[in-house]
Amino acid sequence: MYTVGRLAKKYGLSRSTLLYYDSIGLLSPTLHNKGEYRQYSEDDAQNLGQICAYRQAGLSLKDITLLLSSESSSELESVLKQRLNELSEEAAVLHNQRRVVAELLNKSTLADAREMNKNTWQTLFQEAGISEQEMRHWHADFERMNPDKHARFLRFLHIPEEEIGLIRAWSAAPHKILNLKKESEKFMESFFRIYEKLDRKGPGDYESTKRAFELCTSLPKNPEIIDIGCGNGRNAVDLAKLSGARVTALDIYEPYLHETQNTALQAGLEERIITMKADMADLCFKAQSLDLIWSEGAAYIMGFDAALNYWKQFLKPGACMALSEAMWLRSDAPEELRIFWNEAYPAMRDSRANIKAVEEAGYKLLGHFVIPQRDWDIFYDNLEQHLQSIEAEHINDSCGAVILEMSRKEIEIYRKYKGCYGYEFYVMQKPLK
Repeated sequence: MYTVGRLAKKYGLSRSTLLYYDSIGLLSPTLHNKGEYRQYSEDDAQNLGQICAYRQAGLSLKDITLLLSSESSSELESVLKQRLNELSEEAAVLHNQRRVVAELLNKSTLADAREMNKNTWQTLFQEAGISEQEMRHWHADFERMNPDKHARFLRFLHIPEEEIGLIRAWSAAPHKILNLKKESEKFMESFFRIYEKLDRKGPGDYESTKRAFELCTSLPKNPEIIDIGCGNGRNAVDLAKLSGARVTALDIYEPYLHETQNTALQAGLEERIITMKADMADLCFKAQSLDLIWSEGAAYIMGFDAALNYWKQFLKPGACMALSEAMWLRSDAPEELRIFWNEAYPAMRDSRANIKAVEEAGYKLLGHFVIPQRDWDIFYDNLEQHLQSIEAEHINDSCGAVILEMSRKEIEIYRKYKGCYGYEFYVMQKPLK
């Protein structure tokens, strides 16, 4: 028999990993009476070896759980074929990058690294016979495979941070929209549809919106305001009331814009809420035309850092931006919670790291605060009731069933580990020069 520590050591795992596997029902010990140590049998050890092999193949814990509980060899074959297809796609991306780099190295005009800049790089692409569209694909693949190295490479070319944000934004979209990466349009449609008619699409309330707005001290009398990822328009209506100005509410999903129009109508503000269907990573506003960019809980879709850099170009000098972003409240968050969010939103950081990103993007931080926990409680209570009310509508929708499961797991894990993570508002100002 094995103890937790001994079995974990055998496979090079941490003790907390085995405890997490037990908590999710992936690998439970043969013996574990209340108040006694866990005891793993030789069969348990062999099962863990199989789990480790599947993990090395890149399979998710969900797929591994399915395989271990299935007696069908066809299930294993199906999952492995799907993983093989994913690896083939990744290999094709790497092969294309290798081809491009090899062609560039063969050019006699390859400049000394000290002279390398954006223009030199574009010239090398052109001389190697690589089209602008192929160059865009190259950047998109680079961003998807390794965003940090892509950012470092762009800095190596001495490209300004604002332009780097722009390049990374269009490189990431639509690959990272809603963090769904390679999922189908049907999945995205199901995701949006499940959240229709929900009072709020995320945690928040009028008081938090008001507090953040009051930090924007430099706004003119009739500011040009946009609300990115407006959902059902609750925030846009609050901003219109607080500012007395017109607000342009943006979202990529048409039914949410209809909800926004209804919300504005009920508030008697239909003349001051303008809806616009738009991709947050491909905005059509003129440079330096906006006084305030607002986005509650939506910037993560394209990435917090990418949003900071890309949206900056649309702000007037001295204009403001207010974003709320998920963040860790505790550095010692439990392993189960870390594993969940590492899969759901791996880019989540603590407040200090987010503030550093704001400052590195060239903004002056005007203020920041964590939204109250009660906003999360209300949101998840409403979401839970909403999911129950619509479940029958998605009984034959495979994508919808997955999203329902994901949402319920998020509710469960929040209630289990309250106070470990939350949303923080960051209000900032673009420099006058």
